[in-house]
Amino acid sequence: MVLDCQLPLEARIGRLAGMWIRDGRRARHLVTGKAFFAVYSWHLLHWTDHDIAWAEFVAASYDSIGGRGGWEAMLRERTTCQTCGDSYLLENIGLCTGCMRYTCYSCGGHERCAGEIV
Repeated sequence: MVLDCQLPLEARIGRLAGMWIRDGRRARHLVTGKAFFAVYSWHLLHWTDHDIAWAEFVAASYDSIGGRGGWEAMLRERTTCQTCGDSYLLENIGLCTGCMRYTCYSCGGHERCAGEIV
């Protein structure tokens, strides 16, 4: 659901957090991989804008990837800027919340995309 670009990322996270709560906070609704990177990076910028349920959802997802150790391991993974093709550690690249494309900070935003680089 997070990677589906039909809705703004905030709406995607809200739906997923709501499903997680309605389903008894089961692990099957938690995010991992690229979806976690998007949610957590976005959350770090906007955490004051949302209620405690969102924070709990993000925290549960964080714990499910291995907590701090899992996050740090994720940041050491390599990925490619989908605009210029250069390779970066995940900690040195952004993700567009609109089209879910990795983009380096040199390339910045996308012309036809209203997403935010997180």
